Amino acid sequence: MSIKKEQPFSGLSLRERDLRWQRTRKFLQDRQLDALLVIGSRHSEPLDRYLSNWIPGNTVIFPQETEPTLLVAMVPEVLAIGPDTPEEVRPWIRDIRGGTRGAVIVATLKEKGLEKGRIGTLGIGGLRTDWEGWAPYRTWERVVNSLPGCTFEDVTDAFARLMMVKSDEELALVRRSARILELAGQEMARAVAPGVSERDVFEAYMKVLLENGVHAPFQIIRSGPDTISWGQPAWLFGVGSPRVIQPGDVVLAEIFASTGGLEAQIQMAVAVPPVAAVDAECAALARRAYEKGIEHLRPGIKFGEVVDAMDAVVSGSRAWYLTPLIHNMNPMLCISATGVGIETMPGVTACRNVGTGRIRGADVVLQPGMVFELEPNACIRRHRVNIGGTAIVTENGAEPLNEISTRMQVAGGAL
Repeated sequence: MSIKKEQPFSGLSLRERDLRWQRTRKFLQDRQLDALLVIGSRHSEPLDRYLSNWIPGNTVIFPQETEPTLLVAMVPEVLAIGPDTPEEVRPWIRDIRGGTRGAVIVATLKEKGLEKGRIGTLGIGGLRTDWEGWAPYRTWERVVNSLPGCTFEDVTDAFARLMMVKSDEELALVRRSARILELAGQEMARAVAPGVSERDVFEAYMKVLLENGVHAPFQIIRSGPDTISWGQPAWLFGVGSPRVIQPGDVVLAEIFASTGGLEAQIQMAVAVPPVAAVDAECAALARRAYEKGIEHLRPGIKFGEVVDAMDAVVSGSRAWYLTPLIHNMNPMLCISATGVGIETMPGVTACRNVGTGRIRGADVVLQPGMVFELEPNACIRRHRVNIGGTAIVTENGAEPLNEISTRMQVAGGAL
C-alpha cells in the first residue's frame, strides 16, 4: 500500500530569521546584556538552531549590535556551502568558523570586544531532561578562566520562555509534523498483530517518517501484557531481540517528527485482542485526562492549572502515572510531575532512587502560539496505557492536531 506524502519542506524564510533576531536583540537590550553565547547540543534542545537555521550542535555568539558568528563542531558539514549555494540551504549566519572548543569561543569573544562584557548564556542551565545543562565542563572552564573580566548570566530558562510563543510560519511546520505523525500512527495501528515483532511495527511507522523527510532520530516502542517502562528499545542498541507480539499485549509507542526544527509527537497505544479489563480501564482514564487537558488549554491559564485538572483524573482513581501528563515543546520547558504514585507499583524497590519528579514551569501563563504535547498515561499495578498528541494554544482555546493517538486503538479494528 502506498503511503501518502506531504509536500516537501523548502526551508524557513528570511522573514522568520529577521523576526527571531529582532526578538533576540530586544531580549538582550531588556536584560542589559552585550551578547548571547549559545552552546548547542545534538542531544538536547537545539537552541543554537533557533538563531542559525543550521544543523544543531554548534555554538552561536550573538552580539546585541553587530553580526553573529557560528562556530561549527563539524567543519565538513559546511564545506559544500559556496557562493552559488541557494539561500534556503545556507545558515542564516554568514560568519562561519571551525571549532567549538573553549579556546575558539574565547578568541571570538575577544575579537568582538566582549572580553569585559555582560554575556547571557544558553546551555549552562538546562531544559527538558538535561536540567544541569549540557555545555562540556572543560569548554566552560576555559571560557570562564580565560575571561575574568566577563560577567556571565545563565538565561536558558528566560530565553526558552521567549521561544515558546511560535510565529505563524513555525506553527505551520508544527502542523505539518503532526499530519505526518497522524499517517505514521495509522500505519502503526495496521502493523500491530500477533506474531509480528516490535521491529516490524517500528519499520512500518518509520517508513512514513522517512518518506516524508522529517527528522526522527529518537523513537520509543514497548510491548507486552504489561508495559511499565519507557524509552528506546534495547534491541536498537544490540541488546536482546525484538519482542514478538502476542494476544493480550498492548503496544505503546512515542513517535517524534521534526520539520525545520519544529517538533510534534504522538503517543500510540494499540491493544491486541483479547483486551484485558485493566488495560481498558487505564485507556479510559487516560482519555478522560486528555479531554480535561484540552478543555483547560487556553490563554490566561497557568500551566500548573492544566496539570492539576489532568492529574485529578488519574490520581483520583486507583491508577498512578509514570511519564508526564503534559509538556510544552519547541523548546521543552514546562513539564508535569512524573512517577506520581509509583510507590504502588509491584517491584518498584528493585531500583533505588525511584520516586516522584517535580513539576516544572507551573507558573508559565499560556499564550496563543504555544505548543503542547498532551500525553496522559494511566498505570494500574504494572499495566500501562499512554495516549496523546500535539495541540496549539489559540485565541479561542486548544487546537488539537492529532486524532488516532488520542484513544487506545484495537489491532484489527477499523481506523
